[in-house]
Amino acid sequence: MTKRRSFLRIASGVGVSACAGTVLPKLAMAQTGRTANVHYIDPGVTGPGDGTLANPFRSWTSVTWAPGHTYLQKRGTTYSGVFQLSASGTALQRITVGAYFRSNGADDTSQPKPVIVLPAAPTTPANGAAIAAYQQERDFVTYRNLDIRNNALPEGSDVAIIWLGNGCVFENNNVSSNCAGVYVFEKNNVAISNCVLDVVSNGPTYGNQGILVAGGINIDDIRLLNNTVRHRGGGSVTSYGIRCETYNSASFITRLVIRGNRVSPPAGVAYNPNRRAIGIYCVQGNAATLDRNTVTGMLTGIFINGGDLSYVGNNTCSNNMNFGIHISGFAKSYIIERNVCNANGGTLTSSYYGRGIELSSKAGQDAVSGHTIRYNTCRFNYNYGGPLDNGSEGVGIGADDGASKCSVYGNIISNNEGNGIQMYGGGDRARWPDTGGHTIDSNKLDSNCSVSVLNRRSGGKTPSPFQAHIALAHIYGSPTVVSNNKFSGRTSMGVYTDGTDENITLVGNA
Repeated sequence: MTKRRSFLRIASGVGVSACAGTVLPKLAMAQTGRTANVHYIDPGVTGPGDGTLANPFRSWTSVTWAPGHTYLQKRGTTYSGVFQLSASGTALQRITVGAYFRSNGADDTSQPKPVIVLPAAPTTPANGAAIAAYQQERDFVTYRNLDIRNNALPEGSDVAIIWLGNGCVFENNNVSSNCAGVYVFEKNNVAISNCVLDVVSNGPTYGNQGILVAGGINIDDIRLLNNTVRHRGGGSVTSYGIRCETYNSASFITRLVIRGNRVSPPAGVAYNPNRRAIGIYCVQGNAATLDRNTVTGMLTGIFINGGDLSYVGNNTCSNNMNFGIHISGFAKSYIIERNVCNANGGTLTSSYYGRGIELSSKAGQDAVSGHTIRYNTCRFNYNYGGPLDNGSEGVGIGADDGASKCSVYGNIISNNEGNGIQMYGGGDRARWPDTGGHTIDSNKLDSNCSVSVLNRRSGGKTPSPFQAHIALAHIYGSPTVVSNNKFSGRTSMGVYTDGTDENITLVGNA
């Protein structure tokens, strides 16, 4: 019994000698090349190997997958060929796929990641083009410190390098793909973090995403953290950087966190060649958190449609083609704070208006309502393509098309081509009987509506007389208060109302 107990302790990595009962250093165990449940792969060796540290496998095809086991490829090596997981881990016995470098089996993160080059086609995992494919995902697997490449995938919709299963962790990996990157379909408890994804350079026929979280059912606990997505402008108009959505209005993504990610075209490209590619796209994320993300050069930085009580804070969404942040659909009671949304509106086509923060919905009364918009900075947003060059585009903060009952305070809004803050009720009282209830308080507005970048206004660069720091049109129903805002610069008007407004109080504005 004593020997059996000692053996089990050795197998679990504690390292107790069965003979003398003494504790061996873990280093000594590693040098034996037979650490329990750890398998090594080195494509640079000559023989097929047996997976021990002293005699590693040469190919991933030699691996036998099992729960609770760890599989490590040597850093600085390149493996080309089939790499597919044929088993899942469990909640208590995860599978780990990662890297090692030193002769004792330890890792050195300063060394280049091990490279895995997958076969180009076809895309089924049986032929090794993907690690795991749709409906063949593996659960409870950690993928760490890998450089996974497949830049010759065939044209197709949602052709991803990997589809993650429940309970998976995908961290500190590089992914290079001409099509899609990492997909999560109807899975829960998944984390994708600190990865660099160089993706979506395929033709315009099919949609592909850098990271996709989607499905037709409720999805829970998804964390997308500190990833960099370099979108190369391929794919259809619905090929986005990060896309999270459910496919019906009755399902939601709960405990969704999108934090610290960067989405942009590759270095040296100002605007994405795919003129419809959104940076971060979120549909039906209930009480979602989207914070500290940076999006540049995309159609819109962050677009959110549906879901209540979400937090959108501390993001930088500047130099995009249309909006910095756009909230639409049935979406209520967000906190939208401390975002920087500058210089949105590119020199493109007639459908790109350029706004810092935009709230709008044609869904009906109170569809977009109850939002708190505070402490944001919205500057130098331009209108290169809007059909009207009268101050209604190139706006700093806009609440349009029936948005109601919003609190807008403490924002810094300056040098926008259009109005600093625009409230536009839409003019359809049957659809939106109450477009009021706003509080616009203590904002600092400077030099809005002072320039026309294309000289299209009547009188060239001279603003039309109704352009203002704060513009209200078709605002009626619940009382709206505009108070304690500070105006400066050459803007012709502080507050403009169009005569259709009702129940508006102006007090303390300077």
